[in-house]
Amino acid sequence: MKTEQSLTSADLFARENRPRMLLIIAMVITISVLHLQFPHNMEKLHVVARELYFLPIILSAFWFGLRGALVTTLLITSFYFSYTVVHWRGFITDDLERLIEIIFFILVAGITGYLQDRQRALSAEKLAAVKALAGTVAHEINSPLFVAMGTLELLQDDFEPDSEPFQEIERSRKNLKEVKDLVKKISTIEDVVTRDYDGISQIVDLAQSTQRENSDQHR
Repeated sequence: MKTEQSLTSADLFARENRPRMLLIIAMVITISVLHLQFPHNMEKLHVVARELYFLPIILSAFWFGLRGALVTTLLITSFYFSYTVVHWRGFITDDLERLIEIIFFILVAGITGYLQDRQRALSAEKLAAVKALAGTVAHEINSPLFVAMGTLELLQDDFEPDSEPFQEIERSRKNLKEVKDLVKKISTIEDVVTRDYDGISQIVDLAQSTQRENSDQHR
């Protein structure tokens, strides 16, 4: 049995998306069964069932991108083309409509999947830029922060632990430690999750934005 560490990205993807995959397959099978159950002379019902195929195609595009949409379309086309061949009556209107619909399946899958992949790529680029900026900010702040904390520790050596100056310095060190922890959170941002700040503006929710990093550490 594979451990958490030995799972490949493909294994993790399959495990995380298994419910969605099963839903897509179930939808395709259900719609195909409807085609088989409806009498062949009830064309309106077949048209409705045929249009329902667009639902799993579009869902696959949104969930899995271009590759998922094309795989779903291939699954649908393999059935629907066979259904068309079996009920072929020689290039009459119904036969041509079925062939055109198959072309529409492929076009919708290609366009929707491509747009979704493009949107994901843009989002990934923006996230990479945000993470790079966060890492730069953390690096630039950490350097003077360590110097300041080290200086305060040296100053504490000149006072008794129960003296007022020592306590003041200790409070300053605690404040700087909180800044250090904040900088560490900023440097481990894995996603950008925002929340309302004053009812008008949005700020980054560091707890949510670093949640993936924290969950990985506790596994």
